[in-house]
Amino acid sequence: MTGVVRPYRGVSADERRTERRQRLVAACLDLVGEGGVTTVTAQAVAERAGLTRRYFYESFADRDAVLVEALDGMFTTLRGDILAALHTAGEAPPDRARATVRLLIATMDDPRVARLYLEAPGHPALQGRREQAIHSYTRLLADEVLRLGRDDPRTELAALILVAGITHAVTSWLSGRIPLDREELIEEIVRVSVAATEH
Repeated sequence: MTGVVRPYRGVSADERRTERRQRLVAACLDLVGEGGVTTVTAQAVAERAGLTRRYFYESFADRDAVLVEALDGMFTTLRGDILAALHTAGEAPPDRARATVRLLIATMDDPRVARLYLEAPGHPALQGRREQAIHSYTRLLADEVLRLGRDDPRTELAALILVAGITHAVTSWLSGRIPLDREELIEEIVRVSVAATEH
């Protein structure tokens, strides 16, 4: 006879697992914010979340998996925010680009997320996920932000160069290597993005 997992205090087993998973991801981000990616271990994440390692491995295969989930969460949230903002941004490419870049920069206001974003290139699992995101955001930039045609490989290439360049530029800015304030950075990225895709 198969055992039945009953709700605990009105909360189902699936809901409890989801809540534990969210706590583990938040704990992972806290550790990254305090000490960087290298401080993330299964034990450290579980302890920060107030859980045992058993619950860590219930949700994640290893430390890489929770780090990737944290980075994925940032990319997923940002994409949703961008698509929502574009509904009210108007049709002019500079306005749409500005709304997009402003949201990207605002995402980095969370120092935990900013550090994860900064350190991703140095971690193989995160670097792979970041590369996937660059290609995903290339399509977003081409289709939704700048409204470029799909039939011209040159515009596809321009969008890819822009997204990769913006990613590196924001990383450099966060590291203090670009001496511009926030609005100056946003406007310069918008100017270059629009100019690069004009025919």
